[in-house]
Amino acid sequence: MNILKEKKYIDEYVNLTGDLLSDELVKSMKQYRHHQDTNTHFHSVYVSYTVLKMCEALSIINTREIVRASLLHDFYLYQWYTEKHEEYHIWYHPKESVKNIEKHFGSLTDIQRNMILSHMFPTCVELPKSKGAWILTLADKKCAVDDYITKSKNFYDVYNEIEKRVN
Repeated sequence: MNILKEKKYIDEYVNLTGDLLSDELVKSMKQYRHHQDTNTHFHSVYVSYTVLKMCEALSIINTREIVRASLLHDFYLYQWYTEKHEEYHIWYHPKESVKNIEKHFGSLTDIQRNMILSHMFPTCVELPKSKGAWILTLADKKCAVDDYITKSKNFYDVYNEIEKRVN
């Protein structure tokens, strides 16, 4: 991605999420392996940045609420490859993310809660109930595939620019 072409989105993204990205627990997501060689922090920034661009393309007005929930959609804070729970990770982690977010940041809106609980659709029970939930679900799938086929490496320049501005 060309940083100059992305400047408008990077500026808006940092404006919407900078306080979350500078939070120590959010930064700790870098230590959790996610897909292939990516970590949960990188994946979550990639997803939420993609969501921002999708919201603009679709003229969505509650972008702040949607992008912030998207950044935290995988705020589960455990090593899912090695740490096992009563449920499979695919079902467990959205609930754990909501629990962690509300414990650390306070209550989510109903839209945000549904976005996070339903982002694994169609493999989960919770259905996406808003445009934001559908956008997150689609962006997460797209970015996960990119992670697995190493296409997400094209996002590193943007990610590093966001990191530089926040830190």
